[in-house]
Amino acid sequence: MNSPLRRELGLAAITAVVAGNMLGSGIFFTPGELAAVATETWQVYFFWALCGAITLCGALTLAELTTRLPRAGAAFHVIGEAWGPFWAFLTVWMQMWVSGPGSVAGIAIVFGEFLVLFLGGASPVTAPVIGACAIAAFALVNLRGVEWGGWTQVGLTAAKITGLLALVLGSLLLADAVPPAPPVGQAASGWLGFVRMVGLGVAAVLFTYDGWVDVANLAGEVRRPRRDLPWGLALGVTGIGLLYLVVNHAYLRVVPLDAMRAAPTTVANQVAQAAFGPAGGSALNAIMMLSIFGALGGLVMTQPRLFYAMASKYEPAAASTPLHPFFRVLSRVSGATAVPTGAILFCAALSIVAILFFGSFSRLVTFFVVPLQLSNILVVAAVFRLPRGRSGPDEYRTPGYPLIPLVFIVVMAMFLVSAIAYQPVDTLIGVALTLTGVPVFHRLTRSARG
Repeated sequence: MNSPLRRELGLAAITAVVAGNMLGSGIFFTPGELAAVATETWQVYFFWALCGAITLCGALTLAELTTRLPRAGAAFHVIGEAWGPFWAFLTVWMQMWVSGPGSVAGIAIVFGEFLVLFLGGASPVTAPVIGACAIAAFALVNLRGVEWGGWTQVGLTAAKITGLLALVLGSLLLADAVPPAPPVGQAASGWLGFVRMVGLGVAAVLFTYDGWVDVANLAGEVRRPRRDLPWGLALGVTGIGLLYLVVNHAYLRVVPLDAMRAAPTTVANQVAQAAFGPAGGSALNAIMMLSIFGALGGLVMTQPRLFYAMASKYEPAAASTPLHPFFRVLSRVSGATAVPTGAILFCAALSIVAILFFGSFSRLVTFFVVPLQLSNILVVAAVFRLPRGRSGPDEYRTPGYPLIPLVFIVVMAMFLVSAIAYQPVDTLIGVALTLTGVPVFHRLTRSARG
């Protein structure tokens, strides 16, 4: 018989998971990409602050929903309550076969590429193999217990934030400032031009803020969900938003906007070398590897809880079907460590398969980004369908409701349309795998009725 999950995570762990999942490799490369859109320095700060505000809108709404349904895989329960069991099942099925392994594999392969670079190309194994080993290592940590996973994320998040702040301080104290660059390109003319520029800037930056929603999967293991989930989401998203602004200030102090545009992939490296000399490049690579490694650990920790939640609900219905062994494995919980061992191993194995099949980060992103953001929209939009006030007088409410959730939904819907239009092939692979869940759901519901 399965053992229940234990509520052993506190505010520090929740904040670390939120911040750690968001803080990956984007802050090192996106500023250079954004230089192709921004024509003046103030626009850089505007885009990063705007995307932070959009993300905070989603996070504050998620806080209300998870405190109302503080269970393992809370997103599954939220969508089920708001949109019905079919959409809840299909969303988790998509996470199981598309966005879950896709996002884990994408971050793992980038980590492998940086480690190969850090070793000067002397690594005896390839980047995909390194990424697969990193996934396996985090799976082993999380099999030891949720506290092991939580404290690992606290340590890694603290270490990579410290590394980034060291880069910032080096830029401010050790590197010579350059004069601000004059405006580059042509300023946006009229409202249409401004809206187009904002759309391009948000598209470049918003992905850098992704990852915050995964903390909902841990809601069933938080000691004080009504307090720690809202505070953890707010502190994590706000802290990372402020950190991104400070890092961009450090970049712009040393590398003006026109220089960023000329060499967009080397911005962070130029700052590191200006501050720390020839050793700066190696130090920067170490910071980037640590940052990506921590983000990977957060995903390996959070994703399996969502799969466990869905499998636990449908395992009895699957008893008379060939799918029963699959659901039984996913719903298995260790009596000794109280973690969903089957879901952790499944997520790790499928992520490794995704690495070997796709082989590159760019293909993995287009494979999972549309289904992933669609599920985020469904979760946040649930706030309009679930009755409020059932959790008592101390129930957390989304500030600025209904405007706050609407901002997030509208922006993400526009982002989805753009992603489908520009990357249709790999997007359709992800959509097709998602739709395989339709006959599975109908088989399970017929079995439950019969």
